[in-house]
Amino acid sequence: MKLLTIDIETRPIKAYTWGIWQQNIGINQIIDPGGILCFAAKFVGESKIHFHSQWDDGPARMARVAHKLLSEADGVMGWNSDKFDLRWLNSQFFADNLGPPHPFAKIDLMKSSKRHFQLPSNKLDYVAQFLGVGRKIRTGGFDLWDDVMRGDTKARNKMMRYNIQDVRLTERVYHAMHDRGWVRGLPNQSIDGGSCCPNCGSEKIRSTGSWETLTRIYKKWVCLTCQSSFRSIKAEKRTAEFKAVNP
Repeated sequence: MKLLTIDIETRPIKAYTWGIWQQNIGINQIIDPGGILCFAAKFVGESKIHFHSQWDDGPARMARVAHKLLSEADGVMGWNSDKFDLRWLNSQFFADNLGPPHPFAKIDLMKSSKRHFQLPSNKLDYVAQFLGVGRKIRTGGFDLWDDVMRGDTKARNKMMRYNIQDVRLTERVYHAMHDRGWVRGLPNQSIDGGSCCPNCGSEKIRSTGSWETLTRIYKKWVCLTCQSSFRSIKAEKRTAEFKAVNP
């Protein structure tokens, strides 16, 4: 299974406005709709970091490389990636006359965090520090983006480090959550048959009884490797044993 971690950085919209407070910007006031400045990506388990930027590659080549990486992946992982990163990438693919990448599972770790945990913040920086796996690089705010767009070499190098660190940090958070069975949306690793954990593929699983729905009975299992719980795909026949467990 190939899992790709990806993170993008974008440039802001430029528009004409008569003020800075509670403004409604019309589409005829937009000068530049914004776009992708750069992206970093890494396949889980590999050491290579892919980094491509508007200033080194141009938007078209940057989009082609991202499209190829997404198409190679069984699953694509990020932080708020469903709402932000993947939509921005799809917009750039559309603008460059590219079709959708090959199908892949979407693994948005922020959704897993929001679903399972009650934390003061769902930002990557906070969750990473909460889990003890690191923190984001401090950018200093919008000035870094301004310097990058003006062509400052030091700023662009810092943006690259910031982008790459976000990918590494996202992967560390993934491992911390996945190893305890908290990640949702992963490709099912037991889909080819056999008795293994659908979350991590481990065959070290233990039956924990049965689970009865309105119409079926399924065996329940726990993975001794990642601690995730799951049920059998196929329903069991109703037997005296099951009736005793579920009177």
